[in-house]
Amino acid sequence: MFEVFKRNIEQEKKIVDDMRSIQAAMADDVRYRGFYLSSLKLFGEQLVLLNRAVPDLLKEWSPLRKSEVGSRKSEGGGETVSISYVSPATKEKRYITINKKDKKEFLEKLKMSEGALVGIKKLKAEEIGEIVHKPSAFVRMSNTFFRKYSEKFVPRFGKLGKNLKKGNIRFLISSYLSMGIMASAIAFFVGLLIYVMLLIIDLGNWTYFPLPFGLMGLVMFSFYFYPLSEASSIQKKISQELPFATIHMSAIAGSDIEPTKIFKIIARSKEYPNIGKEIRKVITQTDVYGYDLVTSLKNVAIRTSNKKLGELFSGMATNIMTGGSLKNYLEKKSENFLVDYRLERQKYSDLAGTFMDVYISILIAAPLVLMMMFIVMNVAGLGLGVLTINMLLFLSVIGIVIVNIVFIVVLNLKQPSV
Repeated sequence: MFEVFKRNIEQEKKIVDDMRSIQAAMADDVRYRGFYLSSLKLFGEQLVLLNRAVPDLLKEWSPLRKSEVGSRKSEGGGETVSISYVSPATKEKRYITINKKDKKEFLEKLKMSEGALVGIKKLKAEEIGEIVHKPSAFVRMSNTFFRKYSEKFVPRFGKLGKNLKKGNIRFLISSYLSMGIMASAIAFFVGLLIYVMLLIIDLGNWTYFPLPFGLMGLVMFSFYFYPLSEASSIQKKISQELPFATIHMSAIAGSDIEPTKIFKIIARSKEYPNIGKEIRKVITQTDVYGYDLVTSLKNVAIRTSNKKLGELFSGMATNIMTGGSLKNYLEKKSENFLVDYRLERQKYSDLAGTFMDVYISILIAAPLVLMMMFIVMNVAGLGLGVLTINMLLFLSVIGIVIVNIVFIVVLNLKQPSV
């Protein structure tokens, strides 16, 4: 009985939180005021219907329940009825208990209010330039078959969950684990099929039995380390955008505009795609979840992949909370970020100069010396055992190509993003 009452209270708290979010959205966007007001009315009517069930639920605790009041029947013909539904907005399953006579009306209000929440989220996504992603068929299939298993492993992969957030990978950790299990299973069966085909060709190929396990392990390894690699890549890209985004924010703050508007202007800009994603998280927490700007900045600062951006957000939160000059703070931070940016560029220039000297020595001077040596050896009729002069020339060309590829890869890895 207590659990039934508790679920209703939790549902009412959720409705109140949604109403606060709608009020915050209405304060920032007066264009859809009528839509927001109608949504608030729907949520308010839901609260009324839920509260009507409270007296009947409390009868369960009455000492006169059996003799005077009559017991509540949970199935058919009783005063209250329990229902469950999956929220279209959050995809969460919820349970509530309501008066039987109010069930039809409540479900109608619920359907309209949930649709309103989805509509509000779309409006907010359009306002800040966010793209709404729908799960692919592979994700849906993975969740269907493996979600109940992956949810058991979620507590063991806390670090993976953090990397998913830092890498801006739009999957819940349970869904990502389900995808990993699904992909690993497919890789195992593909490897098994290849192994069977090899056995059909020649029974001597039985030594390839580790192939299915190797493919499965490779897929699992890739799924585990991909978020970390993506977070590292985003961290570098944010560092390149940070000085210029901070200068832009400083210029906007000079007009004494509201701090929240600063973030919305930067989020709409296409010049800072990676920082824009982090700023959208701040806007989402303030507009959708109803947090104040200081709390939102601190929450995002903890979870961002870039420490400098985290420090910037934390400093802005402290500055706003203490009433300091946001423009002066942003100007100082932009100067520091520009110094770091110039030092990184200078460091790369020095590294490129060193690579150039090494490249000239290894891939220009050394091949010339080798060619002259091979010519002399060919004239003198010398060789190196089974290796003829032509074979040595071929191996030298292959070696030069490989070293060139290595140089290009290393330079691309070390090169700062433009």
